[in-house]
Order: sequence, then structure tokens, then C-alpha cells
Amino acid sequence: MNEQLRRTSLLETFAGAGDPGALEAVFYAAKPSTESVLSPAERALVQAYRYRGFLRARLDPLGLTPLPEVPELDPAYHDLDPAQAHGLVHLLERTYCGSIGWEFEYIHDIEKRRWLEAEAEAEVSPDAATRQSILALLTRAHTFETGVAQRLPGARLFGLGGAESFIVLLDVLLKESVPLGLEEVVIGGMHRGRFNLLANICGKPLGALLAEIQGKPPVPEGLGVSSDVPYHLGYTGEREIAGRNIRFSVSPHPSHLQLVPIISQGRARAKQRMRGPDEGRRAVLPLLLHTDASFAGQGLVAEMFQLSRLAPYDLGGTIHVLINNQLGFTTLPEEGRSARHPSDIAKLVEAPVLHVNGDDPDAVWRAAQVAARWRAAFGSDIVIDLVCYRRPGHNEFDEPRFTQPVMYHAIDARPPVNEIYAAQLADEGIDTSVMAEAARAMDEEIRAGLEAAKSYAVNRADWFEGAWAGFRCGSLEDTLSSPITGLPFEELKRLGALLTEVPRGFNVDPKVARFLEERRQSIETGEGINWATGEALAFASLLAEGTPVRFSGQDALRGAFTQRHLELHDQTTGARHLVLAPAARDKAHVEVHNTPLIEHAVLCFEYGVSLADPRRLVVWEAQFGEFLNIAQPVFDQCIACSEDRWLRSTGLVIFLPHGLDGGGPDHSTGRPERLLAACADANLIVANVSTPANFFHLLRRQIHWPFRKPLVVLTPKALLRHKACVSSLAEFGPGTAFTPVIVDAAVKRPKRVVLCTGKVYYELLQARAENKLEKQVALVRIEQLWPFPAGALTAALKPYSKAEFVWCEEEPENMGYFRHLAPHIERVIGRPIRRAGRPAAATPAVGVKTWLAAQARALVADALGLA
Repeated sequence: MNEQLRRTSLLETFAGAGDPGALEAVFYAAKPSTESVLSPAERALVQAYRYRGFLRARLDPLGLTPLPEVPELDPAYHDLDPAQAHGLVHLLERTYCGSIGWEFEYIHDIEKRRWLEAEAEAEVSPDAATRQSILALLTRAHTFETGVAQRLPGARLFGLGGAESFIVLLDVLLKESVPLGLEEVVIGGMHRGRFNLLANICGKPLGALLAEIQGKPPVPEGLGVSSDVPYHLGYTGEREIAGRNIRFSVSPHPSHLQLVPIISQGRARAKQRMRGPDEGRRAVLPLLLHTDASFAGQGLVAEMFQLSRLAPYDLGGTIHVLINNQLGFTTLPEEGRSARHPSDIAKLVEAPVLHVNGDDPDAVWRAAQVAARWRAAFGSDIVIDLVCYRRPGHNEFDEPRFTQPVMYHAIDARPPVNEIYAAQLADEGIDTSVMAEAARAMDEEIRAGLEAAKSYAVNRADWFEGAWAGFRCGSLEDTLSSPITGLPFEELKRLGALLTEVPRGFNVDPKVARFLEERRQSIETGEGINWATGEALAFASLLAEGTPVRFSGQDALRGAFTQRHLELHDQTTGARHLVLAPAARDKAHVEVHNTPLIEHAVLCFEYGVSLADPRRLVVWEAQFGEFLNIAQPVFDQCIACSEDRWLRSTGLVIFLPHGLDGGGPDHSTGRPERLLAACADANLIVANVSTPANFFHLLRRQIHWPFRKPLVVLTPKALLRHKACVSSLAEFGPGTAFTPVIVDAAVKRPKRVVLCTGKVYYELLQARAENKLEKQVALVRIEQLWPFPAGALTAALKPYSKAEFVWCEEEPENMGYFRHLAPHIERVIGRPIRRAGRPAAATPAVGVKTWLAAQARALVADALGLA
């Protein structure tokens, strides 16, 4: 393998140094079968440099970071004479302690280690023409920063000054990846250098970019959306690279930046799956951009790496580029992390790290080459730690000299990297006239872009293109209507048979076998279809129609409450059978996965999948409803508002098991008050349905709508086996659809109408029967909480205009629905409505079951007028 990597033979360039055998040893990893003229001590020194040399690499462009003492790199440590080992040490220093620090000693796979050793020890350098191209690109990057800053002095740019070689790194990564099959890049980025990236890498027209920077709307007028600041906006476009049109998908982002890399990974996964796994991994590159402070500080990064080697999140490798400013706003590295390097978290998955001095463009070029080839060779993650500095402050209005005077004295005295590189090339006799030409060209492009920006106006939105072609924006009125989603009885029974069929010779657990038989009988007889069966029929029917389904969550396969059994396990062999798989039509793909004990990164990933593939039903289930707490940032900053901020729709479905069933303060609530507080217009669908059939229609509606909206379902726990919470096959049949309001039609002239949602209905139903109040009290269930179904509720309540109205909920007053829904209900009934429920509390539920039961009896009695 090493022979193939030699571009320039070190044996030739270093001939006569005094120890040809030592040079040969650098090429070949030490192994028992390899004859070597090196002594054991010399081989130990070589290995020490391979594994510890990065600690002495010259990475800091400013020269302010002291290098640690590494005893293992001293020949005397290995009982070698320093004078005799001079030639070997010289070569090893040049190889492992130069401008690239090769960190991979923690990788267990010997093939990967040898591959990296070979790459490090192959002297590869760009030719003169390539170096001129690098100089031109550096100059374009520098001129973009200075030119835009000078012409738009009040703009917040989060400039790239001090890290211009980042643009070279990305350019080389992409050019190296094209021959390896690259067709599309999904970029999850950051503020810093975003405009430069869009201009010089992605090819975004400068007229549009500069217009946005100046504050012109990035969306057509009249859409009624909030939009976002320009350094948060995404971009989709194409640019020719190495003779091929490459598509760029730059993810928009909120200011909580570490959400974006994982969202981008989800987008990349969906794009890869749409092409087919093997072709997709080659064609679609996830390229994630980070800065040192957030990469080292945010727990999401550890979650991201924890997912990366699991099958449901496999991407064939992600390339991470870390812009290491050596500073986080005003926080120094020693204040911001315990680890030596911000990239140390990558060791979690044995991802190699290439630390590279950002002011050595040749080293940056080489690191980018290696990263692209690593991903192609091994299909796993790699990190480039680009050590640079931040010439401006955190933003253009920040003064970093207040807190980092020494660092900024050094920065102020240091020329930009294109000037340093030009001087280096000139000393080597290479023509540098491309520098002036590149500066002139970039400056003219900026001038022309500013002129175009004066008349720039967005006349169309790139909202529903590509995979989204054929979809549209859903209005508030749209979300209050439901298409027919019922199925022929023959199809329902066919699906039921598939869902309960066990492969020949498969040894199923007796309890699971009984579960399957009860499911089969309920569908065959058309009576007593429970919650899990309604859910399974929804998934299976969509798969049969050609809709891919991706369903994940902690213990999702079996169900956290042992209710689902979507995967059967042979009790003898351990073989597995996914019960949904036989229902899938051609090309439809079913993914049902258990997830790690991770909420935030998993929900970020699933949201990303939903952004890229609107024809796939993407469902994430929290083990308990309040587990959404851990993923609140992505819910608040992306899922609930992506259409409003970035014109990006999502059909993501979230299941939050909810209900005061004796779980105590922690396992009782999906926090409906927070969900409803996030609702406005038609940004979210929030539902708490009470029948298996309505749940079936709700899930099918999500795909059959010609638009996409995120759906949050407060799913039950106690109702999963409740004898009354069942549906008939007729409710799934032809002509049926989701019902947003279910009215008690049997009660003609009630004195009281109790409105409710979810589980409490069955408690009211039982108490009403026990107290023989069927003719006096009507029960009305609001199944879709938002958008509020005012029209359906008006029609349902029309016969009851003279009755007393009560809202009943089991949740504490500050954690339920009433405060959000009462104004809407009162507009329908034309008068105030009274509430029956638990008083406001600091926790969602009490921890003592007897207290909980007493509270439940009291609130039901109050609602029915028994108190």
C-alpha cells in the first residue's frame, strides 16, 4: 500500500543522510514478518513519533502556544545516541512535527493505522500550478472579506479573516471527492466565514448575497413569514467542480449552531437513501463545519459521534472541519475545555484527526486530500482541526483587545496568509502574478454584485423544488380539513394477515404468539382493534402504497410499554423478523429502529431526514413525553418554525407518551402547555386522539396531504390495553377520515356538555355510566388541539346551545390545555367556560398513587356535577 502512495521518494530526496535503513523503516509499519536494519530502540522511536509527534507539531500560526515536552520523542528515552540518531530524528520531525499533526494512536484497526502512517510518510506536495491556484483562491477569500467589510461597514459579517485557508481546504476536499463519485454536498455550517463559503465555494450569486447582507428580504413579499438574519440562511444551488456539476445544500441554522451538523447528517442520510445506500454514500457527502469552542463544549457533539457508527445513522463517513480560532468569543482554550485539543471528543469513535496550521496552505491542501481519500477508503468519520486565528472580533462590532491583548498584538503584526504564501512562492521562483489578478477579479465581482443588489428582488422561492416538487404550502384552512384515508376492507384484512404472519420454523415467544393471534382475530372479526394494531395498520398501509416509513425511538421496536412487537425474535436462534417488511411495496423501504438513550441528537437527525424526503413518513417516539425536554432546542428553534424562518417544510411526526397514570412527576406529561405555547397559525399540528382508528387516520393524513406540517401526538399509556379504547374495522374502512372533534351523538338534550381530550374521556365515560348520567351529560372530545378546529366544534355543539359547558382535563392548570384553548372555545360557545381539573402545581403529577387516584375522582366528579 505504501508503495502506491509515494509521489516523491524520501530515499532519493534524503539519500546520504546517513541511515537509508531508517528511512525505509519510516515507510513500513513494524511487524514481525518485516526484516529491518533498525534496532528495536530505533523502531520504538519511529513508533513514538507516529503516535506522539502531533503533540510537537507546529500548528499555531501566531507562535504563542508553547509546545509540551514529550519525553518519548527524545532518542535518549530509548537509550539511543542523539548524534547517531540525528538523521532519523530529522526525518521524523519533518514528517510528524511539521504543519500537520497526525493524531491516530487510539485507532485499534491496524489497517487504518498503517494507511495513515503511509499517508503521513509519503512526501506529497502540490506542483507549481496547483500552488498558484491556491494563492489565487486565498486572495479571493481575503479580498472578499476586506472588500465587503469596506463597502458595507455597518454589516454583521462574522468574517473569515485569519482563516482564509478554510476556503482552500473546502475547494481541495471537493475536487478530490469528484473522482470518487461526488455529486452532492450537504453542508452544516456556522456563522464564521459563511458568506465567503457561499460566494467562493458554493457559487451563490453575489447580487443576491450582498442584497441579503444589506437587509433586503430573502423571500418574496406577501408570504407572511418572519425569515431570518442573513448569516442564518441556507442555500441550494449548483456549481461546476472538476468537470462535474455539484449540487450544494447548505443547511440554514439557528444560533444554537451544533444543532445544524446533526440536522445536516439527517438530510444527507435521506438523500443517500433516495439514491440507494451504496451509490448514495459515494454521491452525497456530509460536510460539517464547526468552531473550536462549540465543538469542545456542546454535549451534542458527543451525541453526534455516538450515533455515527450505528446502522440507522450510517452515512459512509462524515468529514468534519473544525475552524480552531484558539478562542471562543472571549474565552481562552484553558477556560473552555479540559482536553488538550478541541477535537479530542472525536476519539470516542476512533476518528483520526489532522491538526493543520492554517497559515501553511500546502499543509492544508494535503490534509484535505487525505480526508477525502480516508472517507472513500474506510467510510468513516475524519476531523480536520484547522488551527488559525480570528482577525476580527467575534463579530464586526466586538473588540477582542479588551480581553486578549497579547494575542491581538500578534494578529495585528501578522500579514494575511495570501501575502505570506505569495512571498514563499516568490522565494521559490514561482510566478505570483495570479495574486493581483485574483484580487482585481474578486473586487470587480463585489462591485458588480453591489450594483446588482440595488435592483435585486426575490420573485420566487426555492421552496418546492427537487424532492419537494408537487408539494405546496399548507394554510390554516388546509390543516382543518382531512382527506379520505380509509381503505377497502379486503386490503385491511390482507394487511392484517401480513402483520400477524410468522416465518416458517420461527419460534415465537408464547406471549407474543398470543398477542399476534389476538391482533389477527380483531382484524378478521372487525371488532376490538386496539391502539397498537391501529398504528401498525397505518404503517403497513402506507408501505403498501409505496411510502417509505422511518420510525425510531428508545425501545420503539417492542414498545416501551410492551405494546408494539414490530420485531419478532426467534426464541431458539435469536433471528429477527420485522413484521412490517412484508407489507412494503416495490422501492418502499421500512426502517424501524431502537435508538440510544439520546433525545436531542436523534431528534435533530430525524428532523433532517424529514426535510430532505417529504415522501417518507418520519416518526420519532420519546420513551416518555417529557423526554422532549432534552431535545427542546431543536424543537423550538427548528421544528416549530422552520417554515416561518427558512421556507423549509417538514412532515416530521413526534410521539409523546402522555397521561397521569401513576408515573409520578417525571413520567406523566408530554408538556402540552409548551406545545400549545409554540403554536401560531399553522406551524404545528398537535393532537391527542382517543381511538385507534382516529390515530390510524391521523398518521395516514400526514402523507396524503399535499403539504407537510410537523405533527406532535400526545400518545396514551393506560389506553394501550384499555378495553374501551378499541375501534371497529368499519372505522378504518372506505369513506372514513380523521375526525378532529368527536361528539356524543346519542345524548340529545343534555344539561351539561363536558369537553375534553385524550385519556380523561374514558374516566368521564365510566363515571357517567356508574352514576347513570347518560341523558344528562354529553361528552365531546377535541382530537386535534391545534390548529384549533373551530368549525368542527361549532357544528358539534350546535344542538347543545342551552347546555352548561365545562372543560375537563387531568393535568395541573398551568400544565394543561385550558389556558390556551379556552379563548377559542369561548368564541365558539359565546360565553365563558368553566374548568374542572387539578390546580396549578410545580410538578406535573404527585408521586403517591392514592393521592393521584383521589385527585382523579375529584376532578371527574366536578366535571360531571357530582361534587
